[in-house]
Amino acid sequence: MSNTPLLTVTLVVQDQKDVIENTLTSLYECGDISFELFVIDDASSDGSDEVIQSVLDYYQHEQTFYYEHGQRSGRGHALNEALLQSNGSLFWAPETISEINESQLVASLNRLEGAREPGIVQRHELPADQSGWLGLVKRNQWPTDGAFIWNLEQLPGVRRYFNPFLDSYGAMELAERMTGIPFLFSDQPWSRPSPMEDIPPPSSALRQEMLFTLLRKLKGAGSKRNTILKALQSLETQEPPLSERDFEIEMLNKAVALKKDGRFNAALELIEEVLEDRPSHPAAKQLKIQLLEKKRRFVEASELKHEVNKKVLSEQKKDEEHAESGEGETSGDIEPAEITLIIPTAVHGKGALEHCLLSVSEHCNLSGVELIVIDNASLDDTHDYLQELQEKQFLRCRVITNRQNRGFAASVNQGLEKAETPYACIMHNDVEFSSDGLGQLKKIMEAHPEYALVGPAADKTYNPDQSTRNIDSEGPGLVPAEYIDSFCMMLRTDTGLRMDEHYELAFFEDIDLCFQARTAGHKVGIAPHVQVTHHLGTTTFPLDLDTESRQYWKNVSYFNEKWGIEKFSEQELKALSNFDQLLALDELVNPLFPEEEIKAQFARLFTDEMRTEIFNSEHDPETLCRLVHLFMVMNKRDILRRFEDRLEGIELPATLIYQLVRFYFDRNIYSRCLYYLDQLESPNESLRADLYRLAIYIENKNFEEAIPLLRHLLDQAPANPTLYKLAGDIHKFNGNEEEAASFHRLAGQINPFKFDETPTDAFGFER
Repeated sequence: MSNTPLLTVTLVVQDQKDVIENTLTSLYECGDISFELFVIDDASSDGSDEVIQSVLDYYQHEQTFYYEHGQRSGRGHALNEALLQSNGSLFWAPETISEINESQLVASLNRLEGAREPGIVQRHELPADQSGWLGLVKRNQWPTDGAFIWNLEQLPGVRRYFNPFLDSYGAMELAERMTGIPFLFSDQPWSRPSPMEDIPPPSSALRQEMLFTLLRKLKGAGSKRNTILKALQSLETQEPPLSERDFEIEMLNKAVALKKDGRFNAALELIEEVLEDRPSHPAAKQLKIQLLEKKRRFVEASELKHEVNKKVLSEQKKDEEHAESGEGETSGDIEPAEITLIIPTAVHGKGALEHCLLSVSEHCNLSGVELIVIDNASLDDTHDYLQELQEKQFLRCRVITNRQNRGFAASVNQGLEKAETPYACIMHNDVEFSSDGLGQLKKIMEAHPEYALVGPAADKTYNPDQSTRNIDSEGPGLVPAEYIDSFCMMLRTDTGLRMDEHYELAFFEDIDLCFQARTAGHKVGIAPHVQVTHHLGTTTFPLDLDTESRQYWKNVSYFNEKWGIEKFSEQELKALSNFDQLLALDELVNPLFPEEEIKAQFARLFTDEMRTEIFNSEHDPETLCRLVHLFMVMNKRDILRRFEDRLEGIELPATLIYQLVRFYFDRNIYSRCLYYLDQLESPNESLRADLYRLAIYIENKNFEEAIPLLRHLLDQAPANPTLYKLAGDIHKFNGNEEEAASFHRLAGQINPFKFDETPTDAFGFER
């Protein structure tokens, strides 16, 4: 089977730090499309390169090629650079991506593959002759590069290039060179651009270039040539005095140009001039919103969005037969709240929270919505941002401030105690809406009073049933479920349900809440056609919390014990040989908190005869690794060491390496820790590996190695509590008691469950 991709995607990045992560993620989440990706950072200076590298490291896409330009060459040059190296027969160069309709993209690629047309265009029908192109050149709305997918096999070699002097609308200029050759057309878009990145309307210089392209296609004199020359002359002379409407358009175009150059204050002044004469000018308001967001004046931007959205909704209601009684109310009227949006935030969560609330204000009907944010002793300027939200009365915002990170469950309970609405939407701060998800979930719950909890689908979730990849587009609008993920869950507040705070910082408190609901006779469901974007791990990963962490396995143990979850069926086990039963136990056991019934089963199976049999048998690498893991979990040190010797020359899974490192670190056997850390391949090196090395340096008082590494890691992971614990340890070793206490307090502020006043080692284990 050939590895040649069908599609080549090219992204030219020019100072797009705020949008490039979502653009890349949208592409990598397309599981059914074979594509190669060229990412060209065209001399960005805003930190785009760090975001790009982080996403590329996370996804490890084998056919991604990343290039960095030292000096800006322009979008046209960069696209041609990718064209020369392209292996795909189809070529797509979107400016940005907010979301991809994967099924529609697949359908468009299938239509284009093997077709005779040079490309397919979404939502724009291209002219067939010169007069049509002249008309299109005069318009203000042109199809952008992302609206085209090119069939390279049908592009003549002499025309297969992008105009190197154009920094926008290069695809339209290429299409214009194909005048007379029909394109395929798709009325259903396969992608949408990011709302945070705007391509300015065509300038006079760009229109000139398009007219010159038309002119170059003509041979000799004639009426067609004269028509183009007249159009060029009208562009140059700018002809009659500007009317009032033309003046507004000119002001807006100037503002757009200033925005593109980064002169946001000057652009805002021009927009204010337009709005002074025409306060309801829709284009001016939209541009003002974008400028306010660029200046990070998010609250004002949200208020203006709300004002615009409310006016649109009000106008729509006038045309509906069943208009609600309050349709004539002014923007100052306060409607009774029906939904309380509860969002805990911690550490460096301001950026995620801002994007979350922007998406809420942009896509959700905010009438009847109030907001409660629980600030768990954030380390950044979240406090100032929340104070601003309150001063501006954004969603009647209320703030609960904790001096330490109380964890997700306790924070949610704090919000629920303050909520006085029929519904509460519990949400992570790294969720983004692309539709009125709050309103949709509320309508579903109103129609199904037997449901206590309902959640949407998302691109990333710990619950496979909520993954957008597994959603049947023709399936029902509400599906019963055992549990839902807490990234977004709407709760009926009259149930009195609360989260169990024994789960501390995170993991399983959401499943536990669903079990409580079902035990009380309520239903739990998934609304698969309500979909959100979830930037999974934005808060938990910086806290060193994942499914390999001690917190996770501690909560697994507590959850299973609380709800009486059986780890295995003795009858099913007995159907296996004794040796296979042992291997089955390895798959079932909690690696950090082994269950008593499994330990008892292990003791029953691991007889002297079994020990001899295992020692005298040859085992394949996979079985050896499973045995090593099992003996490690059961703390059989003598047997473990004998089997570790057999691992020589075997490439070990990274998960096993980290488990062995943790095992020996807990027992202060640092030489074995370093032995296994050195076996990690570079793709599997992680913050956790560096934390172990740092802790070992400190324990060995090797401060020459420890201090530079600590500084580096604090730059990379400024929210990690273990780093502050280790920094405090260094100061304590050197007699700096005040500094040590300060760093230790910070560690306890971020994770008080792990770093309280009890003396602990670097990873929070009691000494």
